[in-house]
Amino acid sequence: METQKPTPVIQPWTKEFWKATKQGKLFVQHCNDCNSNIFFPKKVCPECWSENLSWIESPGKAKVYTFTEMLDMVEPKFMGDLPYVIAMVDLPEGIRMTTRIVNCKPENVAIGMNVEVVFQDVSSDCALPMFQPADASLRIKTADQEESVTGAPEAETGLKPEDYQTIQYEIGGKNDAVCFITLNRPEKYNAINRRMAAELIDAFRRVRDILTVGVVVLAGAGKAFCTGGDLEIFPSLAEHQNSLNWLSHEGLDVQRAITSCEKVVICKINGHCLAGGLEVALACDLLYAKASAKMGTTEINMGILPGWGGTARLPRSMPIFRAREIIYSGRKDYTAKEMYDMGLLTRVFADDEFEAGFEKIVNNIASKKPIALRMGKEIMARSADGCDLETALAVERNGIQWLTYSPDIQELMDQFRARPDQLTQQQKQQNIKSDVNK
Repeated sequence: METQKPTPVIQPWTKEFWKATKQGKLFVQHCNDCNSNIFFPKKVCPECWSENLSWIESPGKAKVYTFTEMLDMVEPKFMGDLPYVIAMVDLPEGIRMTTRIVNCKPENVAIGMNVEVVFQDVSSDCALPMFQPADASLRIKTADQEESVTGAPEAETGLKPEDYQTIQYEIGGKNDAVCFITLNRPEKYNAINRRMAAELIDAFRRVRDILTVGVVVLAGAGKAFCTGGDLEIFPSLAEHQNSLNWLSHEGLDVQRAITSCEKVVICKINGHCLAGGLEVALACDLLYAKASAKMGTTEINMGILPGWGGTARLPRSMPIFRAREIIYSGRKDYTAKEMYDMGLLTRVFADDEFEAGFEKIVNNIASKKPIALRMGKEIMARSADGCDLETALAVERNGIQWLTYSPDIQELMDQFRARPDQLTQQQKQQNIKSDVNK
């Protein structure tokens, strides 16, 4: 069974626990010397350090001790589950477990609620113990539905590239090192609707796991990069919850999908790059523009502010006094050269030189090892976030050490380790040649 989510690492002392979960049983470790019950399973008893351990089967009944509802700020691979409830539950064996409450609306979860264990398969070796309300009336599914779902693999969610309607997704370049993601609503100047937001999120999360890719090129089809949010969405934003979701779900998820995709994301700006389009560009690592491109944030003209990161990211991307002018003015006609002179863009090309110049830069960066590009992006992001210099230097050292011991670099090192005598002889010959030349 395949899953995109992380699965438990099974150790010799946890093997029996996970084996039991596949049989729909919840095992608790027991110390035969001090009679302590232990969770999570350990090699020795944490109370008396005895290795004389055994297992008891719990009936799986518990009470909710405390809980929290997860609405956002989770690993991208868990975003499809939102919202969900994480809880600590007390078992009669004296065990307090961290788990999830399932088959129940979050608003119906309460401290002191009686719950019972269910199991969700996550691999061929283990299932995760979760808890549902003991009161069947509080469950989302009927008992028959739960019985058919419990133990079944989690259904895959999300889109596939062949399903995309508003973007194009292509892997190419030398050694498949480049992913091209193109906003493809040219008749709407690539304005972002909910469908495009969902497809962008899926595409950037998808390319994150493709090892050959080191660079992602984000571009717009037709005469514009992107002019922001589709105006057809705006009537629905009059309802407060819809507006909040557009900002904190679609908007925030698009930003995070770009910034956390672990590739060097290069934005190719032609035509208009306005409002939400500029905010999407700000989430990228490098910004290259045609001289004829026009840019700006126009939200203040409607009495609001950029809500997809513009108000927060612009002051981090250029001198704050210039960022303020862009936000406050509401202009949509800043030229690429003006933006470059103000400190925003990486580089501006004349229109007739743009394609050739851009391609040269992409090919150069894509020729580097994806693993090094990924680590460079992470180290610079942590440093730019404002940590102190010593912390940034420590992150840098750890990153370089991690790269040095990566398998492909170690293969290169092995070539040197395997033939020191040969290298020494070669060096001697080189020294003799140098002496002769002198």
